[in-house]
Amino acid sequence: MGQKSSRRVRKVIENVARILGDRPAPQRLPMTLDFTPPADIQTLSTGFRPLDKAMDIGGFPCGRITELISSGDTALSGGATCVAARIAAKVQRKQQVVTIIDMSHGFDPWQAERCGLVAPQLLLTRPDTMFDALTTLENAARTDGLVIMVMGVVSELLNHAGPDTLKTLLGRLRTISKQSNSVFLWLTSPLKDDPFNPENYPIGFPLMELADIRLWIQDETWTHKDGIATSYKATLTVIKNRLGIAGKGADIRIKLTSF
Repeated sequence: MGQKSSRRVRKVIENVARILGDRPAPQRLPMTLDFTPPADIQTLSTGFRPLDKAMDIGGFPCGRITELISSGDTALSGGATCVAARIAAKVQRKQQVVTIIDMSHGFDPWQAERCGLVAPQLLLTRPDTMFDALTTLENAARTDGLVIMVMGVVSELLNHAGPDTLKTLLGRLRTISKQSNSVFLWLTSPLKDDPFNPENYPIGFPLMELADIRLWIQDETWTHKDGIATSYKATLTVIKNRLGIAGKGADIRIKLTSF
């Protein structure tokens, strides 16, 4: 869009704002066309070009948390595993480290391998407590790469944690992410299929606020042959983006390998 066209669009918006609000229009309205991605943000490509583009910065931000929210009411849909595994497989091909910390015990290594992840069972740990998970997370964060934290429904996972425990967990999590150049991908599931429901997270553990980018899996479709899934497609919508513009979506398709 040229400068003249941009000015005309801005003028129309300002006139509408003046009419509806019966007050002077602001000197400048924020517009998507004025957005410039931060120059100092390091990223890790997801391997899905439409998704990298939808996040405005070319991939997942390093040293920050990205939340991948599954569709439906299940603890962790197979689609979330599929998407995370394909992204992890792309990271492996770049000779970078992948770590999977499965708190929900809902990550399927067999399906992950069908999505291209090499030896997922060797990358997978299932800690007994959240403190054990954070210790594993801290060790993994010392090596640049991708750390996948599989949480499921966070409020249910941490329903027995008291305020002091949650405060400690939150403080450690913030410290680990800020001091690392790894990408932190958290897989969660919402209550009532609503990613904006504040009850998805316990009071004192605001993962929804902590994550810089939140992606919601929608419109999942599986193709089957002889009762076995052969392909998967979905739309990933950017419902929060501190580093770009929220509201964009990306269609992704994954073919599953047969053994």
